[in-house]
Amino acid sequence: MSSPDVVVYGTVALDRFFPSGRELAGGEALNTASQLAGWGLSVALVGTTLGDDAEGRRLRELITAGGLERTYIPDHPAAVTPLCEITVAPDGERTMRGRGFAEALAPPVPVELLQNQPVVAVDPNLGEGAIAMARAALAAGCPLVAMDFFRPLDIVTKATILQCSPESLGRFGGPKGSPEEIVHALAAPTCILTEGAVGGLVKEAAGLWRYPAHPLLDILDTTGAGDAFRAGLCYGLVQCWPLKRTVAFASAAAACHCRRLGGSSQIPLEEIQALLSKNS
Repeated sequence: MSSPDVVVYGTVALDRFFPSGRELAGGEALNTASQLAGWGLSVALVGTTLGDDAEGRRLRELITAGGLERTYIPDHPAAVTPLCEITVAPDGERTMRGRGFAEALAPPVPVELLQNQPVVAVDPNLGEGAIAMARAALAAGCPLVAMDFFRPLDIVTKATILQCSPESLGRFGGPKGSPEEIVHALAAPTCILTEGAVGGLVKEAAGLWRYPAHPLLDILDTTGAGDAFRAGLCYGLVQCWPLKRTVAFASAAAACHCRRLGGSSQIPLEEIQALLSKNS
C-alpha cells in the first residue's frame, strides 16, 4: 500500500466479551481503521506486534476476515498478543480487564507511507513508538489526529486535532478539572474533549463551543465509541470538511457505533446521515 488516505498507528488486540464468550478484533487503532475502511477509504493499519499464541492466531484470522491488511502488523514468536476481556452491562456500559498491553511491542514507523501526506491517527498507548510515529507524521506535513496525548508539547501543539476524554486523561495522568479548565490546560490549538452521553467541548482559534450528543434508545455496547469518533474526525479531514461538520459527523458515528457489539463494528454512512438528519 503506497498511498493510503489514512494511516492509523496503535494497539490491536483480541476482545473477548462476557457473558457471551464472543471474540472480536479490537484495540483502539484497529477499531478506527476498521470503521474508516468500511466508509471506503484506503487505510494502513500499523499495529501491535502479534505473538505465536492462541490469541495471536485467532486475531490474525479476525483481522483478515474483516478485510484489513496485516502488512504493517508485525509477527514475533516471543510477543504476547494483547487480550481484553469485556463485560457489557444491560445499559451498554462496560468494564474491561486485560493482559499483554504492558508488554506490547510497538511496530516500526513506516515512513514510506507518509510521502503523500495522508491523515495520521495516533494514540500514546504504544509509548515511544507512538511518539515517534506522531513526530514522523508532523515532519512529513501530514494532518495529525492525536488522541489522548497531553505531552510531549511538540505533538500537542502541532496536532491538527487533539481528541481527549476526561477518563483517558485521568488514566494517563493528564490535567483535571471542569471541561473548560481541561481544554485550556491542553496547549493544542484545536482540542476536542469528548464527554460521552452529554456531547463534548471544542476549543479552536475562534473560541469554545459545545456539540450535542445523539440520544439513542437502543444502546448495546459503548466499547470503541471514542475510536469511532476518531474515525469520524479522520474522515472529515480526508473530505476537507469544516470543523463543525466534521465534529457533527464524528459524534453521530460514535452514537451509531453504540448500537453494535464490539469496537471494530462498521457503521454504514447512510445510518450516520439518517441520525444527523433526524436530530438536525
